[in-house]
Amino acid sequence: MNSKKLLALALGGVLLVGSLAGCSTPAASQSGGILSLGTISPQTSNASGPTLFETTEDGGADKDVSYEEQFKPYEQFGLTYDAIKNELQYNGKIVRWFEDYYTVENGAQAGNNFFNENGVVDVYAVRDLNNIVRSEDGSFDPSGKLIGVKEFSAEEFAARDIEAIKNPPPVVALAGDPPSAKELEDMAKEYESFGITYDFKSDQWYFYGEKVRYFQDVLTSNGEGLTSGKFNGEIRSSWNANGSIDIYTVRDFANLNTSGYGTLTAVEKFSQAEFDEHTQ
Repeated sequence: MNSKKLLALALGGVLLVGSLAGCSTPAASQSGGILSLGTISPQTSNASGPTLFETTEDGGADKDVSYEEQFKPYEQFGLTYDAIKNELQYNGKIVRWFEDYYTVENGAQAGNNFFNENGVVDVYAVRDLNNIVRSEDGSFDPSGKLIGVKEFSAEEFAARDIEAIKNPPPVVALAGDPPSAKELEDMAKEYESFGITYDFKSDQWYFYGEKVRYFQDVLTSNGEGLTSGKFNGEIRSSWNANGSIDIYTVRDFANLNTSGYGTLTAVEKFSQAEFDEHTQ
């Protein structure tokens, strides 16, 4: 399976737009109540074969890059790609797990990884992120400078959760700008009659006076469950570590509003068990 994905996401203070697979759950415990936006669509995968995930600096989809091109920079450090066997090798040993992550804007991570269940060693890239040079226009490469490749210890190899790699959590690709004050105001107006308010000064959502921690709003849906693997739709979500309750919207998808979203009919609290599950 070849796919482009963002490896982590930050929900506070930035609008996120992208594609997810599976259930939409919080992936960061940051403060900040600005809603993120994602599009979830069914995704199939072949967990038995090698996989490569790569992202661009802004998290958006990049042009297709061959494995040979992708791993060329690592060759000087003993990591090579065998196109015939479709596998990575590090100093002659087949690589099971390779990762090369770096932080981009708002605490999200981007980079590459590669998985081959038949590998015998796990390795990672080493980058110098302390001497990043900015160009005259202020732009810079957040990946820094590649300075090496190292092997994880035998203990780390044994402790790695292979099932989690085969079944990765939902991911979101970063794109777009933070919502404007006007956009936030419009969102707040739609929710207001259902007990939801937004405090611009503290960047905090409230539900009948209680601080909201996790806020899930399924805007469009094909009628399939979020965890079914068949769901196709658009979701807003918000995570604020200062909140004390988790809430979700109920929408009538047979009757769309002027924005093309299901008509909002109710807002409900997640149960305590669901709150605890989100915490985990």
